[in-house]
Amino acid sequence: MSRLLDLSGWAVDLTPLRVNRQFRLLFTGRLVSVFGLGMLAVVLSVQVYDLTGSSLQVAAVNTVLGTATLLGSLAGGVLADRVDRRKVVLVSRALAVAGFVALALNATAEHPSVAVLYVFAVWDGATGAVGASAFGAAVPAVVPPSMLPATGALMALCLDLGSVAAPLVAGFVTGAGGPAAVYWSVVAVSTASWLVLFRLDPVVPERSAGQGPDARTGWAVGRAVADLREGFAFARSDRVVGGVLLVGFLQIFFASPHVLVPEFVGDDLGGGPEAVGLVYAAPAAGALLAGVCSGWIPRVRRTGVLLVVVPAVSALAVAAFGLAPAVWFAVVAMTVVGVTDVIGEVLRFTVLAERTPDRLRGRVQSIWSAQVTVGDTLGGPLLALGARAFGTSPVIAVGGLFAAVTTLVLLLTRPELRRHTSGGAPGTPHEPENEPPHEPHENLQESR
Repeated sequence: MSRLLDLSGWAVDLTPLRVNRQFRLLFTGRLVSVFGLGMLAVVLSVQVYDLTGSSLQVAAVNTVLGTATLLGSLAGGVLADRVDRRKVVLVSRALAVAGFVALALNATAEHPSVAVLYVFAVWDGATGAVGASAFGAAVPAVVPPSMLPATGALMALCLDLGSVAAPLVAGFVTGAGGPAAVYWSVVAVSTASWLVLFRLDPVVPERSAGQGPDARTGWAVGRAVADLREGFAFARSDRVVGGVLLVGFLQIFFASPHVLVPEFVGDDLGGGPEAVGLVYAAPAAGALLAGVCSGWIPRVRRTGVLLVVVPAVSALAVAAFGLAPAVWFAVVAMTVVGVTDVIGEVLRFTVLAERTPDRLRGRVQSIWSAQVTVGDTLGGPLLALGARAFGTSPVIAVGGLFAAVTTLVLLLTRPELRRHTSGGAPGTPHEPENEPPHEPHENLQESR
């Protein structure tokens, strides 16, 4: 009975934070940064709407932001595999802070400029994405392989905490002091994050075969494109990595019904603003619950199977949401979506970190970030157009079912994915096929 009541095995594993100084700095800097960027996303949309009274303008700003994020992610991946990732993070974050200052000054002007909002949405989207790609490559480079699952769980929890708290704080600060107060708060928070990350030791990537010292300064467009092509070629050739990325894209593109929540809850379920808020909050609540209780995930061995089954369950929960007969059912379904999304994110982080050579981690991270942006940018409008033609409920349900079926088909057609196990199991390659083994990098050390 005492074993049944022992919940310590379910609690999130804090070992990487306790023993690894590099990861502790990255985690702290990321948590503070996510909080600030979450506030920025809220206030930018609010200010655009206040100045223009147009939801179309809000959508346009977010599209511009998404495009800049896509390009910044790809550029950041190339940079992160060429130069010290610490430098990329620090320079990009410093440039982002300069953009936040410009937004704050614009908000304090007598007549704030909408054009300035567009310009610095591009600026901060691009610089933030460059830093995010470098950050995503740096994290698995500073922790030992045995800690990758626990590290992934902590990073997912970091994002969830920022996603839940930041909008609440941004709304309160906006009501108390207006957009300018939020922008200056973001400046302060982002500066604090930069100071934390400044204490990092260098995180220099491994070099590709034949990559001489002068290659690090060759920033011709042709070289950057060639680097990106190498990253895409690796993702295609490694059927596990390619499968992981494809599963994520299917989920984001077909089974992300967030743009339809207000219409579905209001028109189909007859709920008011409070019900819409509950449905929007449900995935975040489920994600927090899963993150706090993620201690069991590092013990999973058949990560390949689970990494496909979990997104399939998430997609089925989205389909159930589309068929919900009442608000309470919709809330439960979206809570399940939040739980499964976090589990999938932890497993995805672990598998990509294990399979990807250090010299390619920046570019693989940028491919993942880019497909998230593309999925959000194209998937939302596609669902909205489908809802106009066929109704919100059928479109949400069909999208979820399609994502679930295609995801399970991947499991059946990719035996490499089914057989993949984590944690260095015998017979499990952690390098792609036909890749020579890489020596551990000098920066891959545990904390001092």
